[in-house]
Amino acid sequence: MLVREAMTAPRLLLTEDTRVKEAAAEFVRTGVEAAPVIGAGGTLSGIVAEVDLLRDRMEADPRASMIPRSEPRTPLPLRVADVMTRRVVTATEVGDVAELADRMCRARVRCVPVVDEGSVVGMVCRRELLRSYARPDDRIRREVLTALSVRGPYTRGWDVRVRDGVAHLSGSNGHSASESSLVASIARTVPGVSRVVVEASGCAPALRPVHTAAAP
Repeated sequence: MLVREAMTAPRLLLTEDTRVKEAAAEFVRTGVEAAPVIGAGGTLSGIVAEVDLLRDRMEADPRASMIPRSEPRTPLPLRVADVMTRRVVTATEVGDVAELADRMCRARVRCVPVVDEGSVVGMVCRRELLRSYARPDDRIRREVLTALSVRGPYTRGWDVRVRDGVAHLSGSNGHSASESSLVASIARTVPGVSRVVVEASGCAPALRPVHTAAAP
């Protein structure tokens, strides 16, 4: 599965001069978890997440504790440029979703901008990856069969079963190792396929992983 098949159009773009209060209001209005920040040249310069807008924004309520709290010594950041993350994890449209999901989990980021020559063309968030993984098995099976007929029309005699996202491909006698490999490769391009098991006659079943995002 490619990144372009999982990404959505950016629902919110901010500038470095956007006020933090205004950005928070836009997050609430659009329901986004993170938003790209665009610099003066129109290219990506950073990203802002919900946690960036919440940090140090709540005044302590004296009713919650009898211990007095010291007053902050630094002024409150007012611009998005002051709270955004500048080292951004990004992706390209032709990138592999499995590789991107691994990077997102390791970096503990919820959303990643998709860029083309520095310009933001899409967003991929954990929610989109989970939506792909949660697709019904019967729909995945139909799309695997369609993909095989379109991309491998000369392959015949393959049965497809899908359970919990695992695609089981069963072939009859006469299928070569190269054809089995091709059929498995085609199945891995279908959104929602998390594993492929090839059960060609005369061959030992081969389990090949396709990684998906996991909530931490």
